[in-house]
Amino acid sequence: MQEMFNTQLPGGERPDIQLCIFPHLKEFLVLDIRESNTQVLLLNSSEIFVEDFFATVETEFSQILREENDHPFAHMIDLPMMVDELVRNTAMTAILNRLGIHVHHEDDVPTVIVFIVSGGALTSQSDIVLDGLRNLLKEHSGDETVAQWEGTVSRLVAEEGEALQRQNQQELTATLGGQSPDYFTLWENRN
Repeated sequence: MQEMFNTQLPGGERPDIQLCIFPHLKEFLVLDIRESNTQVLLLNSSEIFVEDFFATVETEFSQILREENDHPFAHMIDLPMMVDELVRNTAMTAILNRLGIHVHHEDDVPTVIVFIVSGGALTSQSDIVLDGLRNLLKEHSGDETVAQWEGTVSRLVAEEGEALQRQNQQELTATLGGQSPDYFTLWENRN
């Protein structure tokens, strides 16, 4: 758990940008450490998922879907993976554009680490996750930045934890009520 927010790339280099995504929230944190003056930003998904984003995904999905291929069934089976990659790449480009980074060549792409702040560790050990995020800020920006952003980070961690608990409760209720594909019973009469 100590290495939860490891900020080194495999070669020991530091990334240029670190994103802390809270999947059930509209807001996310950005640590831009490209220059000596680290910037911490709170962005909203509404700044990323704009009309250009959706138009790009729709256009490229249409091209992928209609692509001529010698193996059409394999191509269709691989569609979810290709759509996932398309959406991730388009979202990353939108985030970089929002940060004023316009990639014209492969060499222009900054190194980015994405932390998804959710899941079991968040619900069972939110204090450890919160400490990890504080240490991440402190490592790159110092104590002053931690003090400035501590309230925001605490709020985001708490809101993500609450949203995750609500979702789990809704899924359990749907499952127990037989309204879910994960429906289960303790006793089933097959006669």
